[in-house]
Amino acid sequence: MDNWETHDGMDAIAVIRMAGRFPGTKNVDKFWQNLRDGVESISLIGEQEEIEL
Repeated sequence: MDNWETHDGMDAIAVIRMAGRFPGTKNVDKFWQNLRDGVESISLIGEQEEIEL
């Protein structure tokens, strides 16, 4: 018997931290908001811009 079976009615909680750089946004909260709202954030870059990244 595992822990899930021994704690009937107990709510499971997961704490996750996320960091990153995303196109069209300055933070993770805005990134998730864009995903939720269907905002298209992809943009094409030229060869010179690729080198500078």
